[in-house]
Formats: sequence, C-alpha cells, structure tokens
Amino acid sequence: MSLSIIQSKADLAKIISKHIVLREGRKALRGNCPFHVDQSDSFMVSPEKNVFKCFGCGKEGGPVEFVMWIENVSFDAASRRLAQALGIAGD
Repeated sequence: MSLSIIQSKADLAKIISKHIVLREGRKALRGNCPFHVDQSDSFMVSPEKNVFKCFGCGKEGGPVEFVMWIENVSFDAASRRLAQALGIAGD
C-alpha cells in the first residue's frame, strides 16, 4: 500500500464532510474545526491540494492525518482504513 496513492486518491473534502459542515470560501472550503472548540471557521480544506489546516489549533495534513485524529487511531490504522475504503490491497 502506497501512502502517496492513498493521500492522492482519498477525497478529503468528502471525508471531512461526514464530520462537519464545509462552506465555500474564496479559495478553500471552510468550517468549524472538529478538533477544538471553534466558532470562527478557522478550519480550511483545499480540494485542489487535498489538504486541511486549522488556523486555530494548528492541526494540518491530508486524508490519513484527518482520519487518524478524528477516529483517534494510529497513522498505520488510518492508512489501512483508507486503503480498504479505496479498494487498495494492503501492505
């Protein structure tokens, strides 16, 4: 399983939308960060780059990192879950 394939093929905006509401911004999707109390839309998602960043708590990354933090699992477990969801053979 290739991490770069997982990070590029997993639709981050779709994954995040299962957990929070994302709204259209000028260059990115915006929402309230699911990792801390946030009432200011400090969470940004770039669908083009398939990455997220919270300007409130500083968490950032791609699909694997988001799944890791939102589901409270290890990096390897998050990678495996995404690989299975994408139909990519393990290890």
